[in-house]
Amino acid sequence: MKNIFKYTFLLLAGIVMFTTACIDENYDDTSDIGITDKQLIINVLNDENQSGELSIFLELVEANGLTGALTSRRTQDQITVFAPNNEAFELLAEDLGYDNVDGLLEDEDVNLVEILETHLALANLTINQIENGSFRSIATFSGINIPVRREAGTFVLNANEDLEILNSNTEGNGTVHIISRVILPIRFNIDFSEDFGTDFAGCSEALDAWTVENVVLAGGSGWECTGFGFEGQGIQANGFSGGAQEVDSWIISPVLESNDVVLNTLKFKYASRFDGPNPEIWVIAEEDYDGEAAIDMEAWTKLDFNFPPPASANNVFSDLSVGIPSEFHTDAYRFAFRYLSGAGATRATIDNIQVGEE
Repeated sequence: MKNIFKYTFLLLAGIVMFTTACIDENYDDTSDIGITDKQLIINVLNDENQSGELSIFLELVEANGLTGALTSRRTQDQITVFAPNNEAFELLAEDLGYDNVDGLLEDEDVNLVEILETHLALANLTINQIENGSFRSIATFSGINIPVRREAGTFVLNANEDLEILNSNTEGNGTVHIISRVILPIRFNIDFSEDFGTDFAGCSEALDAWTVENVVLAGGSGWECTGFGFEGQGIQANGFSGGAQEVDSWIISPVLESNDVVLNTLKFKYASRFDGPNPEIWVIAEEDYDGEAAIDMEAWTKLDFNFPPPASANNVFSDLSVGIPSEFHTDAYRFAFRYLSGAGATRATIDNIQVGEE
């Protein structure tokens, strides 16, 4: 099984049983609402000069029942098709260790339906709109967005610098871009990550970029490195020392800023033991943050988030995720994990922190 294709849906039966029949170039929508006389988008794909290099993509479109999505003549149905050429499929098969393209397409763990639908964008976008627009992602039929990063007068699609638009055709009822790589769906576009290393020295170095603020530390420990992370080091706070001690400890992230990726989601692994108050997650705009001053509770925003109850065994990690409020997406911000104890002392461990766009 190829790890990159751990998708949840199965392929349609007979997906790779290609036929020699062509997609119907005379497909017609008999509705009279918003009908255009422009050539069907599928006819553009079947153009004499392009049908050869797109034969794999066209066969997959037909085998998966996506023809209708590419043949509407309604102007309101205009879309963008990112069509990988045959070489793109061959390169993908090689990169993933398959003997040939057939091996890739016959793997039942590969969700080709989802991959294909990620090549169909809901909006009609020219190269100029992609290059000069302000949007950071492109919505697709699969529900998984294609990230767009702009730099040095050009753009990068799907975080893949090898993915080029080789040719475009805007003559049909929508736009077709011939591309050099297959777009593999990215569900979570990570911009910041921290796993705190594999040893104590690595964790200590990583923590240099963070700020630990022990507002109250009557006993036990505030946030610090631990060898009991998910894989190697993590961060842990524990207010127990001969009983539950009063602790109010914050660990504050480095400054984060949404640029080409909207930093709208925080993900991390979490483990806890023993009863006590749950940790909390807070966010603050960078303009309101003063690293030299004491914690100003009025400047911080507490996120509405419930941590799971403590586990009955050690090192039982959960994958947790919380959305960052939209008012923080356009400017720089920091987030913090706040540990509290006194009315009980939960031992809280956090590792593999990721922030990105989802």
